[in-house]
Amino acid sequence: MLQSINCWKKVICNTALLEAIAQSNLEDVATMTTLRKQWSVDEISIAAELAIARKKAASKLVDAASIVSDSSGMQQATSTAIAKHKAIRFQNKEQIFDLCCGIGSDLRALPHHTIGIDNDELRCWMAHENTSKTIHCCDATTYEMNTNCVIHIDPSRRSSSRRIFELESMLPSFTDVCAITKNTSGGCIKLSPAINPEDLEPLPHPFEIEYIEENNRLVQAAIWYGSLTDNQHESTATSIKLGTSVTGFAEQPAFSTEIKQWILEPNVALERAGLHGTLGNQFGATELSPGIGLLSAKSNPNIPWFTAFEILEVTSLRLEKVAAILRQLKCTQVEVKTRDKTVDPNQWQNKLSKKVEGPLLTIFALRLGKKRIAIITRRCEAR
Repeated sequence: MLQSINCWKKVICNTALLEAIAQSNLEDVATMTTLRKQWSVDEISIAAELAIARKKAASKLVDAASIVSDSSGMQQATSTAIAKHKAIRFQNKEQIFDLCCGIGSDLRALPHHTIGIDNDELRCWMAHENTSKTIHCCDATTYEMNTNCVIHIDPSRRSSSRRIFELESMLPSFTDVCAITKNTSGGCIKLSPAINPEDLEPLPHPFEIEYIEENNRLVQAAIWYGSLTDNQHESTATSIKLGTSVTGFAEQPAFSTEIKQWILEPNVALERAGLHGTLGNQFGATELSPGIGLLSAKSNPNIPWFTAFEILEVTSLRLEKVAAILRQLKCTQVEVKTRDKTVDPNQWQNKLSKKVEGPLLTIFALRLGKKRIAIITRRCEAR
């Protein structure tokens, strides 16, 4: 491992090699032969990994051009925006540890006195390069901490190329994570957004689940427990895109077969937290079908947590009928949305869009009970 770290140290300072890699096609034999005349295979491989990682980092981390990481380290890295959001709850805490810190993407945003812990020597070196903070290379499950401390922990959730959603398949396992939390006053456990409250029953603390959306994607669940819990037993939806959060107890949306004047599509974090019903019930919105997630309302509530679509027409889910209505509306391009794979949206979109110009309409292809319907709508941009 020391040999590998030394090679990484050489590569990150080798401007000529990094520039050559950036301009090269590494699958070309002649190119590789030319590179091999100046640098070793290990140096070329590391430089290529670094280039890939920095390219991935460009959309999620500040100072991406100087980040030190390989592609797998970047894959699990938290974006700067989310890391800063989570770090707010750690302010004014005296003892903070970032367990399983990886390349240090969360650690960078945490208070300056936070100590990073990881059992991988290369990751520890990368974390120090990226944060300049104290890093201890050791096993998080045996590291001794003061019981007054708070922690952030990011168990590994990947196996080969696939994400791991099973809690006991994480490293450390959820059983080990629970054991670690017993010796702390509070903390944050970074998990997959596939997690449900009932999965967390072994956690020996009151907790709050925060589901986080970024760029319209549900990216992680932050499990806050102990002294870092703001809203025990409740769920929080956070939108990095909107720059806001909402917290409450999940309520089932009221159900009605009536299709009103508007379709409301909830933010993915709001729906995952089960709070779309909580908010929708406040202004009389109803769910089109139990569990479908989409709400219908008589008016546009004009709140950022929902994208509103004005209903123009409702018809049976037959391609020729939808196409005829689109001709009447002089619409030549559409986006198609569905739930439960009622149709192939890309296939329908390609068949119904004739030109990439003119007004864009949105078609919801849905199965409501025994009926299959198409709801043709106009998106209303948030004010």
